[in-house]
Amino acid sequence: MSPVNADQLKTTQSTVSYGVLSAAINNQMRLNIINTNYSSVFSDQLIGKATGKSRDEQIIFQDSLLLYRSYAPEFTIYNASTRLHDDLDSDGYYQTFSLVFDADIYSYDGYDSSMVYARLYLSENGGPWVNYYTTDDFIIHSDSDQDEYEIITSFASGYNTNSYDLLIDLYQVGYDGIVATYSSNDNQALYDFPLESGDYDLVYDDSVYVYQGGSFSSLLLIILFLLFAGRLLSHRFNMLNSPYKK
Repeated sequence: MSPVNADQLKTTQSTVSYGVLSAAINNQMRLNIINTNYSSVFSDQLIGKATGKSRDEQIIFQDSLLLYRSYAPEFTIYNASTRLHDDLDSDGYYQTFSLVFDADIYSYDGYDSSMVYARLYLSENGGPWVNYYTTDDFIIHSDSDQDEYEIITSFASGYNTNSYDLLIDLYQVGYDGIVATYSSNDNQALYDFPLESGDYDLVYDDSVYVYQGGSFSSLLLIILFLLFAGRLLSHRFNMLNSPYKK
């Protein structure tokens, strides 16, 4: 597939995400979050958690709002991991994925904690980096791994069946400039994600499709049964009231 440029990006792209410290959730809670994502009508784009801007546009806009500082502690993203969830049509492309990353801070003044947030970007098949989610503010402590942050994202609509890379820009709350960046160039776990949105993840069953767990074929069977039952009752009524009955 050829690279996608900014002019070709769909304006109907919609994601639903949930971010939380990884230590605060377990596997059952993750499943619940995914199910809640699927049923939510509040997309990241609708509530302002995803701008849809390219990374270059976002950096210019972001830096115009925040404060300048002459001194900054050293930030780094130590590691990141990813996981794919839910490929309903079993075509090898998933509509939900999770990203976990561990940000660290080192300071010469002994204050090794800070409030931060991250902007997350996707690149479709080598195209521009586009913001798909911005985390809430959260606190990191020195090089602790107990402050790992996890984001579970479901592609609701508008994302082609394609390969995607991930990028993380870390910001310190209240100040300008990116303090750390981590991408597919740093970690293969953020490279070449086979993804598609729910409107492409269709399950076909005997030429009747089932979409995101909702069974259209079951509904059709119910309708056919009711029609058949109605016709049968009508036929029996006509027979009972026929002037030619014996």
